[in-house]
Amino acid sequence: MLGGDGGSCQASGMKILLLCSLVLLAFPVPGFTGEKEPAVLFDGTSLEAFDFAEGAWEIAEDGSLTCKMKEVVDKNGKKKIQGMGYLWTKGEYENFELTLSYKLSEGANSGVFYRSTRDDSVHQGHEVQLMDNVGFQKTHGEKDERKLNGSFYEGKGPSAHPANPVGEWDTLKLRAVGPNIVCHINGVEVFNVDVNDWPEVGKNPDGTTNKFKVAIKDKPRKGYIGLQNHGQVVWFKDIKLTRLD
Repeated sequence: MLGGDGGSCQASGMKILLLCSLVLLAFPVPGFTGEKEPAVLFDGTSLEAFDFAEGAWEIAEDGSLTCKMKEVVDKNGKKKIQGMGYLWTKGEYENFELTLSYKLSEGANSGVFYRSTRDDSVHQGHEVQLMDNVGFQKTHGEKDERKLNGSFYEGKGPSAHPANPVGEWDTLKLRAVGPNIVCHINGVEVFNVDVNDWPEVGKNPDGTTNKFKVAIKDKPRKGYIGLQNHGQVVWFKDIKLTRLD
C-alpha cells in the first residue's frame, strides 16, 4: 500500500515538473534566459544616472535629454559656439544591449561612445557615429563612409543608411558581447563587427587607415557609455541598458 502511494506521488511529481517546463518554454522568464531586465537610464524625469559638467545637459520641454552650448572667444578674438562637455554613465559596462532614440539638428555631428574611458574616449573607446550626413558635408566637405552616420567610427562604414530626415527621431540598438559589436538604426543593421579583425595599429581589415593610436582589437572591452556634445544640438530619449554578463 505504501509503495503504491509512493509510486503515485512520484508520477504526479513528474507530471507537475513536465507541466512547469512546458510553461517556461511557452512564456520565458528573464531569469531563465540568461538576460536581465533592462535598466532605465533616462525616462524624461531625471538625470541621476549620469555624470556631466554643471549646466552641460538638461531635460528639454518635451522630456528629451539635450546638450547645451556656450559662447567663447578664440585666440583671435572671434566669438564662437562650442559644446559644454560629454555626458557619461556612472557605471562601466562590458557586455550589454543599449537602446535609445536620438534626434539631430541640421549639420550635427555627435556620437555614442561605449566601452570607453572618460579622458581619452577617441583612442580608448568605441563610437557609433551620429551625423546629419547631408548638412555636415555641406559645411565640412565630403567625408569617408567610416565617418558617416551609423558607422563603426573610423573602422567600418555603415552597411545601410536607414536614418530619417534630420529633425526626426531615430531609434538605435547597440549590442556588445565579447569581441562582437552589432548596431541597428530604425531596426536595420548598420554594422556587425568582430574587433579581433583589427589587430594592427592604424589599419583596418580592408587596408584603409584609421587615426587610432592603439589597435581596435586592443581597445578596452569594458568602460563607460557616453553621449557626445560635439558643438551642435542633439536630443536623446528612452535610454535603456541591459547587462548581458
